[in-house]
Amino acid sequence: MVDVRRLLLTGSGLVLLLYLAVLLWPMPGGDSAAGQPAPAAQTVAGAAPELSHADSVTVSIDGTPTALPLETYVEGVVAAEIANDFPIEAIRAQAVAARTYAVCKLVRGRPEAHPDADVCDDHRHCAAYRALATQAAAGDDYDRIRQAVRDTAGEILTYGGAPITAVFHCVSGPRTEAARDVWGEDIPYLQSEVSPGGSAYAGYEDAVTVPADRFRQTVAQAFPAADLSGAPRTWFRASTRSVAGGIISVELGGVRVAGTEVRSLFDLQSTNFTVRPTEDSITFHTIGYGHGVGLSQYGARYLAEQGADYAAILAHYYRDTVLTEL
Repeated sequence: MVDVRRLLLTGSGLVLLLYLAVLLWPMPGGDSAAGQPAPAAQTVAGAAPELSHADSVTVSIDGTPTALPLETYVEGVVAAEIANDFPIEAIRAQAVAARTYAVCKLVRGRPEAHPDADVCDDHRHCAAYRALATQAAAGDDYDRIRQAVRDTAGEILTYGGAPITAVFHCVSGPRTEAARDVWGEDIPYLQSEVSPGGSAYAGYEDAVTVPADRFRQTVAQAFPAADLSGAPRTWFRASTRSVAGGIISVELGGVRVAGTEVRSLFDLQSTNFTVRPTEDSITFHTIGYGHGVGLSQYGARYLAEQGADYAAILAHYYRDTVLTEL
């Protein structure tokens, strides 16, 4: 098994890390070195909580509750969430994360958003889903995804004996975000971790320009107390950033606003953004794509290309978790 810590702190891993830190780090003095990658995950047979229906899951697909075998559902999530041509170890890591997230949802019970289903196919609420049978009929080849799911069948990640909230995203900045800095809850296994390889994603850096008038209207609807009467250069003040570079909160027109709210309002790729105002517009420059917490799919790709197996990848992104067999 590849030692992820050594990979990231020596040789090409260090060169890439330093390159990303110098060129892409969004705030000066924010580098906290490499952090502490998690120890390699262990496999513990029978250590997971007993679930009476862990072999099946009800999925809301286009609003219709559909009962599926758990492994069939995992195949569909992996097909929808990660590229089929990624290294097999990265796809295996995604399979375990998807299965863990589904089992965690089963344990917690059905939410108000879809009380007739355990999970839904909306990636903004649960996870995207694509039925492999339908896609295969269209000529798509998902043999590698099926194989990755079979290779990890029944495996989930646990912390303290319970399945974890195994969130994942497309690509982070040079580090992933801690759950505390994005959602306000400190989760021991969702901490900020070094995550190289993100620049391989074509949309790693992005820009969104919003005309000043539309910006005013959007902010006024969401935050009526915000004062945007001055020039655009005066609208943003006193931002706070996470160690990973994401905006935790910012003063917008005199109102303290969460970075996640700004991202949602203006459809930004991430909260890791900088602002460039002109007299008649606001331009957001972003790094990464997604909330940035947990497994980075492009980070997993990079680690797999360096020789890490799926257990090492999962242990790196989900700190101190245990790879467990249902």
